[in-house]
Amino acid sequence: MELCGGFQMFILAYAVHFTTNEILHMPRQSTYGTFYNVENEESKVVFIKTCQGGSFGFFQSTNTSSLVYKINFGAYGVRTVIQGQHKDGPRSNTTDPALLPEKNRFKPFYFHWANSMMVVGAGTIVGQGPRFQFSNNVTVTVKYMSVRTHSCSMDYILELSCRKV
Repeated sequence: MELCGGFQMFILAYAVHFTTNEILHMPRQSTYGTFYNVENEESKVVFIKTCQGGSFGFFQSTNTSSLVYKINFGAYGVRTVIQGQHKDGPRSNTTDPALLPEKNRFKPFYFHWANSMMVVGAGTIVGQGPRFQFSNNVTVTVKYMSVRTHSCSMDYILELSCRKV
């Protein structure tokens, strides 16, 4: 679709399939544990409930030293910040309330990684709604995702299949 000024708009459509209705719980001060294989994907939708302090890590392998991207919800105990970082790059922050989890209800978020960019958005439709993005100048393949907590526990529901339609 051609827009004024020569810009083009592309619409991404994804089918999201929740293959489990299990609520996963991470206790306070947990480390990266279970690694979810995301090698053939470039997006994930997660429902999150936490007070402050959970991280989603994206890795090249199941070794925590292979971290590519890290998303902190409630960075450093400050509930009003979401922070993103490429493994060797500077931290990027946003205080957009739409992109912050809540402690009393599950809230949907999506992660989308492609073309050396990580996008974190609010909602279940990848590419829509409020979003926060940061990039790096090195293309690195993301193969695994894992979760850890900081100053409080986190509950989450992970969709296990997200594909373009």
